[in-house]
Amino acid sequence: MICLCESLNEEIYGERIAIIEDKSEIMRTFGLENEQWLHLWNIDNRILTLCYSSLDPKYDRFIVVYDYAFFCKDRDMKQAIIWHEIGHSQYPVLEGEINLHSETKCDELAFVKGCKPGLEKFLMLTYKMAKTLNNQLLLTMTKERIKALHLQYE
Repeated sequence: MICLCESLNEEIYGERIAIIEDKSEIMRTFGLENEQWLHLWNIDNRILTLCYSSLDPKYDRFIVVYDYAFFCKDRDMKQAIIWHEIGHSQYPVLEGEINLHSETKCDELAFVKGCKPGLEKFLMLTYKMAKTLNNQLLLTMTKERIKALHLQYE
């Protein structure tokens, strides 16, 4: 079920953006057939976000999250994710595509917007997930993203 959770301030973010919660879309896009995989693999669902252009004339884009209440628990990380996702308007990544350059540019936007603490948390959670899943590609990409921002991991 899709739930419109929040409309972001256009003056701050420069676009008409809404945050929606859609667990089934997140699960489908990330290839998870059952919610229990999130618990089994200890995946923090805040890092599983999507950004779509909107067909609704009231919004320019939607940021899709798995669990809105949990997404809002850490304000620093929430802001970093929002700015990262906004970056995808200039540096898109198509579904199923892997694009380190785009991800790095989106991280840089969040960094420039003052979201370093949240971005560090976000990238560390992504790094932890990559290790847990033993996903070498995700691990390598996350290390490169961390290195591009001159952050430390482990």
